[in-house]
Amino acid sequence: MTGILRLRPGDEGRLDTYLSRYPATSMFLRSNVRRVGLADRAERYHARYAALVDSDGSVQGVVSHAWNGNLLIQAEPDDAIGLARFHLAAGDRAVAGIIGPLPAVRAVQTLFPDRPLLKEGAEDLFDLRLSDMKRPAALGDGRLSWRRADGGDVPLLSSWRVDYCLETLGEADGADLRARAAADITALVAVGDVFVVVGVDGAPLSMATHNARIPDTVQIGGVWTPVALRGRGLARAAVAGALLAARDDGATVAVLFTGKQNEPARRGYLSLGFRIIGDYGILLLG
Repeated sequence: MTGILRLRPGDEGRLDTYLSRYPATSMFLRSNVRRVGLADRAERYHARYAALVDSDGSVQGVVSHAWNGNLLIQAEPDDAIGLARFHLAAGDRAVAGIIGPLPAVRAVQTLFPDRPLLKEGAEDLFDLRLSDMKRPAALGDGRLSWRRADGGDVPLLSSWRVDYCLETLGEADGADLRARAAADITALVAVGDVFVVVGVDGAPLSMATHNARIPDTVQIGGVWTPVALRGRGLARAAVAGALLAARDDGATVAVLFTGKQNEPARRGYLSLGFRIIGDYGILLLG
């Protein structure tokens, strides 16, 4: 007999036992729990967790409803629908997006037939053993270098984050987006999760972030190069810098995802040694 249970502080261990079976698709969930546990406050990384639990107490599926409105899924499609309905029944938090394994995301999408899509995302999922990473030549011949971003980079990188949200996520420009972008970059820089590639003059040219991480695995996201600088391998170098930093910090595996139609990004990731291992889904609702 299985049933749906809201997870509480103290349930972190049994949740991670389940999530660790799906290392490439559960990084947001595992990273968030490691950062703040299972408390649910209106703060970054917090969420409400609903789990499908067996009679012996073991978790067999989970959906969290995060502080930012996203439903984060690691469950079979039919189970994901029931877990999402559990959250919807609470009625006190809007749903902004659906993120997780593509079949489960598609299943949960059926609960929102009248919501327009800002981003309809079937993504390729990649992984890489960091010992197998192929370092771009430009990072070894003096043309480019990488570093962790610092507080002085925040204004520029916040503007890049706005552009990223407009182009990649289909969001609308405005004061809310700009404030959120600045808050996101400030928070990521504060914990050392933003990386820039720079030229010989030291000016940032491209960026990448660790958008989720646990001790042995890092997830790369937020990759952005201004339009005028594209086509020079800068994003590839920024991702490589983020990977080298993760390796220095003790990680052994990296994962990331990108849209199936984003051929330049796909080529760049494959050139670094990533391999496509499956599908991922990101839906952002209007």
